[in-house]
Amino acid sequence: MTRFRIAAIALVAMAALLGGSAIASGAGSVKIVTFKAKYTGTATVKQTGDVVDISGTGKGTGTPIGAGTVSGVGKGDASQQPCVPWIGTGVMKGKKGTVTFKVIPGSVGCGDDGGTVSINAKAQVTKATGTLLKAKGTLKLTGVYDRNAGTFSATFSGKLKQ
Repeated sequence: MTRFRIAAIALVAMAALLGGSAIASGAGSVKIVTFKAKYTGTATVKQTGDVVDISGTGKGTGTPIGAGTVSGVGKGDASQQPCVPWIGTGVMKGKKGTVTFKVIPGSVGCGDDGGTVSINAKAQVTKATGTLLKAKGTLKLTGVYDRNAGTFSATFSGKLKQ
């Protein structure tokens, strides 16, 4: 091979390499945002046969959306005990943004004889606004529901991609 051909091949290879990295960096970088929120409130649980209808509202604060509210509705299957599988939808609204989510299959509420239900769920973010505009991901949702008092406390935590 002549020196000219070797130099031409090297230039083409270098251009492809630099062009590829320019395209990759131009695609935009993904920002990882740590999300954590805690809410307390009231919930209503109504059982008809094996179908459990759930609704709740509460107040609290979330990082980075700020102080605000949470609300949601869901359905559970009481034929499976002591841990009832459930799904649902909800929204967290704060001063700096809103996070809409759905509780996905695999989420459960495990009750005891004293009236306490431990919540272990995953909440998939379906829409976000404000400081979390276009953020996506799945949050861990844990908490406790007191059947006797009709109250709950819930914590959402995880990392979202923005």
